[in-house]
Amino acid sequence: MLAVIGDPDTATGFRLAGIERVYEASEDEDISELLNRLEKEGVSIIIMTERLAERNRNAIKEINARKKSVAPIIVEIPDKKGPIEKVDMIGELTRRAVGIVIK
Repeated sequence: MLAVIGDPDTATGFRLAGIERVYEASEDEDISELLNRLEKEGVSIIIMTERLAERNRNAIKEINARKKSVAPIIVEIPDKKGPIEKVDMIGELTRRAVGIVIK
């Protein structure tokens, strides 16, 4: 079973693709109850936008800590604003300490 949680545009795209379990949420919304409900219902894959996942990181960590198997897999995708720029913390610390970027 597959579920999608995202902004209205992302949700519409997945509905047009034929996904039935699609939930709309704003990027600043707390969706921990929804995530817990989807986990209890046995949803195998939860696709959600990165910005929504960032806001709900603690709920995602709790679900991952409770897992007794692989499911549910939570997949983060960019929304219409594009991907969130991730900072490589080790690379950034190395750059500050040594003064060069190591790739």
